[in-house]
Amino acid sequence: MFEDSLSLIDTGSKLQVFYYGLFIAVGLALMLAATYLLRKRRQLSDDTVLVFGVIALPCALFLSRLLFCALDFNFHSVFSLRALLSFWGGGFSMVGALMGFALGAYITGRMMKVCPLKIMDVAIIGMLLFMACERLGEPYTELLGRSRPLVSEGFKNSFLAIGDEYDSYLRTYALQAVCCLIIAGFLLVFGKKERKGGDILLMGMLLIGCTETLFYSLRFDAHMRRSFISMQQLLFAVIMAVPLVLFSLRYGKKQHSKKPLIAALLILLLSVILAVVLEFMIDRSGISRLILYALYVLVLCVPAAAGCIFYKRSHV
Repeated sequence: MFEDSLSLIDTGSKLQVFYYGLFIAVGLALMLAATYLLRKRRQLSDDTVLVFGVIALPCALFLSRLLFCALDFNFHSVFSLRALLSFWGGGFSMVGALMGFALGAYITGRMMKVCPLKIMDVAIIGMLLFMACERLGEPYTELLGRSRPLVSEGFKNSFLAIGDEYDSYLRTYALQAVCCLIIAGFLLVFGKKERKGGDILLMGMLLIGCTETLFYSLRFDAHMRRSFISMQQLLFAVIMAVPLVLFSLRYGKKQHSKKPLIAALLILLLSVILAVVLEFMIDRSGISRLILYALYVLVLCVPAAAGCIFYKRSHV
C-alpha cells in the first residue's frame, strides 16, 4: 500500500521528508489520540493505551511489510532478506497494518490483563482515522489509489477525476478516505450505548470489509494484484465475512437454530459468485462499468445488511 513518494518537502538539509510520510505520521498520531480520548468507554487505563501505542506501531509496520512481500507478485522477482527488510524502499499492505494493530492489542491485553477486544473496540475508530489519512496521502505516491481509465464523460469532467497525459482516472483514494470517516462517525455513535466486548470491532470489520472490497475492485494501481484481482480485496472480503458469521452464530444460539448460520454461509457463497462474475464482466465485457459497479454495490449490501440484522435480532 505504501510506496515511495514523488513529492518531497525541501528541508534544506540531507534529510528527505516525504509528503506521503507526513500523512502516515499524522494518521498514526490521530489513531493514538483517538484511542486515548475514547479509553474511558471501555474502562481502559492510561498505561494500557501507552503500552498499546508502543507495541502496536512496530507490529503494524512489520506485518504490513511482511504481507506485502508475501502477496505482491512483482516483489517476488527481487525477493531477498535484504529487500524484505528495506522498509524505507516502499511497499506495504493496509490489511497487514490493521493486523499489526490487532496483534498489538492482543499483546497489550495479555500484558496489562485487559480483554484485547476492549482495546480493539476503542482502537478501531482510530484505525479508521489512520486509514483516511493514508488515503489522502496517496496522491503524492506513484499512482496509488487510481481507478481504471474512465470511459464516462460525466466522471471525466467531475471533481472525482484526475488526469494525466494518457487518460482520466477516478480518485478512488478520496472516496475511501471519506468512507473511512463516515464509518468512524457511525462507530462513535454506535459505541455510545453499552455494547458487548468486541461488538464495535465486529461492526467496524463488517462495514470496512464491505466497502474496501468494492474500492479495491475500483483501484487499478497494480499494487498487490494478480491479473485483475487485488490480493487486498480478497483479504477485506474475509474481514467482512468474519463478523457476518459470528453474528449469525450468536443469533442462532439465541434461537437454538442453525438456520441463521446456514443463511449467512449461503449469502457469502452467493455474494462471492456474483462478485467474481462482476469482476470478469468489469474487466472483459463492454457493458457500462457504471451499471456493473451499481450491481456490485447491491451485491455487497446484502452481507452488510444481513450482518446488521443478525446483530440486532440477537440483542432483542
